[in-house]
Amino acid sequence: GLFTQWFEEGGFEEPDMEDEFDEKLDCAYLEFAMNEETETNEFPFPPEVVNESDEDKKLVQLRVIRHCWLYGTAPINADNDWADEKAKEYNLDDIDYTAMASDKTSSAGTTGELLKDLKTRCPNLRERIGEPDLLNLTAIGQQHGLPLLIYLADCFVRARLAQHVEAKKKGHEISQVLTVSNWVASNPYLQRVADKHGDKVKNKIAMAITAFGHRIAPQFTLDATRPVVDDDLSEIVAYFNAAVVFILEHAAVSYPLQFDFSIAVRGCSQ
Repeated sequence: GLFTQWFEEGGFEEPDMEDEFDEKLDCAYLEFAMNEETETNEFPFPPEVVNESDEDKKLVQLRVIRHCWLYGTAPINADNDWADEKAKEYNLDDIDYTAMASDKTSSAGTTGELLKDLKTRCPNLRERIGEPDLLNLTAIGQQHGLPLLIYLADCFVRARLAQHVEAKKKGHEISQVLTVSNWVASNPYLQRVADKHGDKVKNKIAMAITAFGHRIAPQFTLDATRPVVDDDLSEIVAYFNAAVVFILEHAAVSYPLQFDFSIAVRGCSQ
C-alpha cells in the first residue's frame, strides 16, 4: 500500500517499528500522508475524529497505522465506538485506577473486603485467581458498583472476533491474532487511562484481562473444527436459561455453590 511504499522509500526498517510507535506524538510515521506543498495532513481519518484536535488525530493515525502493520487491515471503528459508549454510559473516565499501580494485592479497603468475601464464599476460587492485578481491578469495579473487569474483557473479545470476521470477509490471511496487549495499545479509552494514570497502570489492566482469559473465562478458539449439533437449539437454550435462573436463585443464599450441568444432544456431525 501507500504507507509501505513511503516506509521503504524513507529508509525505515521493520525491526524498529515498535520503538518508533512508542515515540507517540514525535513518531516519524506521522509524516506519512503530509502534503508538503499545502502542509496539510491528508490521512483518511474516520468521520468521528475529523473535528478533533491535531493531537488527538495524530494518536488516531498512529493507532490505525500500527493496526494495519500488525493485522493487514484497518481497525474496526464500531468496536472502539462501543467501548467509548460504555465509557460514557457508566462514567468510566471518572474511575480512579491508582490502586492498579501496586504490585501487591491490598488487604485493606475494597480489595480487602473482596478477598474476605472470596475466602468465605469460594476459598478455592480465591487461590485460583490470586493475581494482584486481576483482584485489584475487580475491587476497583466493586468500589464503583460496576463489573469493570467484565466490561473491559468483553470489549477485548468483541474487538478480537470483529477483527477476525472482517479479515475473513476480505479474504485476508491473519498473521497474528489480536492480543490483549495490542488491543490495549490501540483502545481509545485505555489510552485516556494511560494519559491520566501512566502506562504502568494501563499495562496492569492488560495483565488483569489476560489473567481473566486464562483463569476464569477461556477465550474463543478461532477457526477451530466444531461438531454441528443435530438437535432443537431452542430447547437447548431453554435449558441454559433454566440453569442460569437456578444459579441466580441459589447463589444469593448458599455458599459455596457447586452446580454441574450437561446436555446430551440427539446427534452431531463434523
